[in-house]
Order: sequence, then C-alpha cells, then structure tokens
Amino acid sequence: MTMELKEKFEIWRDVFALQVDFLRELGAYKLNAAKSDLVAAVASNQLAVARMKAHIAQELQGALRRLHQMEGRTATKAKRLMSMARNAAYIQNGDDMTRSRMQMMWAAYKVFERMVPIDQLDQIMQQDLHPGARKGTQYVNKEEPSEHCHDIPDHIDNAHMLIGYIKRRHYLPLRGSQAHRHVMKVFAAIADVAASQLSKMQEAIEDMRNNTYQVWNPLIIAGLPDTMDVKKILYNGMKEL
Repeated sequence: MTMELKEKFEIWRDVFALQVDFLRELGAYKLNAAKSDLVAAVASNQLAVARMKAHIAQELQGALRRLHQMEGRTATKAKRLMSMARNAAYIQNGDDMTRSRMQMMWAAYKVFERMVPIDQLDQIMQQDLHPGARKGTQYVNKEEPSEHCHDIPDHIDNAHMLIGYIKRRHYLPLRGSQAHRHVMKVFAAIADVAASQLSKMQEAIEDMRNNTYQVWNPLIIAGLPDTMDVKKILYNGMKEL
C-alpha cells in the first residue's frame, strides 16, 4: 500500500523522538573510546595525548548529563510535528483550501524544509520545471481571487524555486494541474527525507551497540538542535578538534 503524504510527514515525529537516544548512544560510545585512549596514552607516557583525551571525556560526560534538558523540548516538538504533518498534506487539495489553511500549510512546509540536510535539498532543487507549469492559468491567487496570476518568470528554473515564488505571491496550483504535480513532488521529496533519516539513526545505534560505528564518518542528522552540547557529542574526538 502506498503511504499517504500525511503519513510520510508524520515520520518526522519518529526522527525527533529518536534523537535523544541517538545522541546518548553516540556520546557514550565516544566517551568509552576516549577513556580507552586515555588509559593507553598514560601507559605509553604520551602526556599531551592523555590531557586531550581527558578533556574530551570530561566534555562528553557533561554533555551527556545535560541531555535530559533536551528530552522535554524534543517530546513537545515531536507532538507538534503531528499537526504540522496534517497541515503540510493540505497541498494535496491544490487550490481547494481556505486562506487560513494555506497559511498553516506553508508554515508547516517551512519547518520541514529547514530540517532537510543541504545535500538532499540540493537534489530536490534540481527537479526541472515543466513549461506547462509556468502558465499563470495553472494557479489561483488566494489573496486576490479576482486577479489573474502572472506567468512564472524565466529565472524560476526548478520546482523548489517555484514553491518559493508562489508562496510569496499567495498563489496555489489548480488541483490536478501540471503545476500541482510539480509542487506535490517537492513536498513528497521533503517528506521522504524523514524515512531515510530515521533509518540512518537506527543503523548507527545498532552499529554503536555492536562496536562497529565509524566515528570518523559522522552522520548528518536532520533537525538536531544547534546547541554546544549537541556539537560536543557529534564532533568531539574528530581529527580537527
């Protein structure tokens, strides 16, 4: 059975729900490695290395202790993502939605779009724009329904840019039109990122538990909080630190 767009977006909730467990597992994995390296460095009288490993271990211990502060915020956001998934899926209706629903839909889209890693967003941006989707007759102006929509300018050359343009103009694509299919593809691509992110974290946690995780090839995980503790867990022990 094909998964509905709303259900695909709802997987972002599972991504957020797993984030704290992922960070806790990663932090503990790196902490054990740092402690092991510290013992080895002391035994071989590599005092500079020992001091560095002791510092890394201390920072990781502190970051792990403070992870509980992130749990509450993460749980709250995970719940909000369920309603956002419903709002984002309104795009399936094309022009057949109220202005208030359109505003909720775009607000939800913005949240999900920001969580997509830049390399995957670049792939979405490469979706070419069909000439038929440029016609103003493919759209409805929800701000001024009596006004005709302008044709899409030439500099808008991919489906991702199209979304930014029609969002600013308060346009919605006519349901079932070529433009609507283009916009739906972008929404679906952003929703699909959640499943791949969830799978990556689950595999990484399994690798850590099996002691086969590649510390030198860190995952790019969508939607992680941009905090110092998260950065310490993700990057402490990397060669550049």
